[in-house]
Amino acid sequence: MNLFKRLTSRLIILFVIVFVTIAMTFLWFMGNSSRSFEQQATQALHEELAAHMLLETQILRFGEIDPAALEHTFHNMMLLGPAFEIYVTDKQGKLLAYSAEESKIKRKQVSLTPIKEFLGEGTQFPLVGDDPRHPTRQKIFSAAPILHDNTLQGYLYVIIGSELEDKIIANLTNNKLLSETLILVISALMFALLVGVILIWLITRPLTNLTASVLEYEQQQLWQKGKKISLIQNNTSWLSSVEEVQLAGVIENMSLNIANQFEQLKIKDIQRKELLSYISHDLRTPLSSLTGYIETWQSRFSKTSDKDSVHYIEVAHRNAMVLSGLVEQVFELAHLETGSVEVHREPIAVAELAQDIMDSFALRAQDAGVTLDVSPKDTSLQVDADIAKLERVFGNLVANAIRHTPPGGNIVIRFSSVTFDNQEKVHITVQDSGIGIAKDQLPRVFEAHFRASNKVDSESGNAGLGLAIVKALLALHHSDIEVASKEKEGTSFSFYLPRYQIA
Repeated sequence: MNLFKRLTSRLIILFVIVFVTIAMTFLWFMGNSSRSFEQQATQALHEELAAHMLLETQILRFGEIDPAALEHTFHNMMLLGPAFEIYVTDKQGKLLAYSAEESKIKRKQVSLTPIKEFLGEGTQFPLVGDDPRHPTRQKIFSAAPILHDNTLQGYLYVIIGSELEDKIIANLTNNKLLSETLILVISALMFALLVGVILIWLITRPLTNLTASVLEYEQQQLWQKGKKISLIQNNTSWLSSVEEVQLAGVIENMSLNIANQFEQLKIKDIQRKELLSYISHDLRTPLSSLTGYIETWQSRFSKTSDKDSVHYIEVAHRNAMVLSGLVEQVFELAHLETGSVEVHREPIAVAELAQDIMDSFALRAQDAGVTLDVSPKDTSLQVDADIAKLERVFGNLVANAIRHTPPGGNIVIRFSSVTFDNQEKVHITVQDSGIGIAKDQLPRVFEAHFRASNKVDSESGNAGLGLAIVKALLALHHSDIEVASKEKEGTSFSFYLPRYQIA
């Protein structure tokens, strides 16, 4: 049963069925057409046969048809050969005399309709009439009216192709022509089938090879190794079609894409596990400190001074805030990675927004000994973005810059208008004069769990999620962020946003 499930087998079987059907239909049509043409030619050739017979014979006696007088006449007519059967009918088509033996006559009356049509004008051959020697058979004929003083007495009705002739032809056909025809037809069928099978095999062979190559490609998991399908590498056969090469190429590209995605998933899974490990550690530190100070305060509440109690509570509160910030960052990054975050774009005065962000970090920058600035302070410069998400981007970048800039340094947010891809955009750069990032660490700064080894302060609230969140937020704006840094010279983060144009 598996044989019939193969495409090649199905095509061969379908080809055989269709070919045999067409061949038999063609032979039947050719046989009927040939027989019809033969009858048409024969009847046209003998169209005047009955009329000539009337001129040479004595059908009437005393002005009427005399059946007894026709016996000798029919004997003479039969000298023409056994290919004709001669009948005389009255005006109603009833047989009055005939050249055949009485036992061979199967009906005594013939229809006059074809006879009258034969004698009319514009007769189309072949035209068949009733054969008296058979109850239902019809054959081509010749006919002529029997007249006396222009009065119709009956008809001379001549069947062309006698029963004896039919038997002889049938015997010859069965003995020779049929056998030769069958041999010829069978030979032609066998040859056509052989050619058809070979052609189908040649046509389907590339597909079979492609299927085998793809199965091997999948079973050996070569796609995970980045290897190509062997059919593409060894495709030098003239039998291989363009479609086959294209299909193999599509399958190969899909497989390689799947392999790349699979590798990305594995990397993501590893990163998630590392992130979970790092986050667990980062959460445990402020949580342990918070718990320890609260327990200390509880155990010494009755013994400690108000000043000590206030100190314990302040430290506990500070750790609680750190813990809250860490948890908030984790939830924010997880929410961004779900892909369900919507962006609500609106025109934003980006320099004004940046100045507001700088003002909110003024106290922290003062404590760190860092100056903040925005350049240029152009309130007319507007971008098309989500204000809440852009505010978060600026906040994370500035906070990150403060952590990595020593006292006496400065942080500047710069803006410039540029045009590329036929679109007006604003180039935004957050630049610091901090200690910079090591070259080998630059490719990893946007990883969720990564923290560079160049932090200035000892703040424990940084879990390395800030830059990952920035990258995810800008991706929602179809923008990418770039980083450039030199150790002891500073770092700059830059990205582009579309400039808002008033219609």
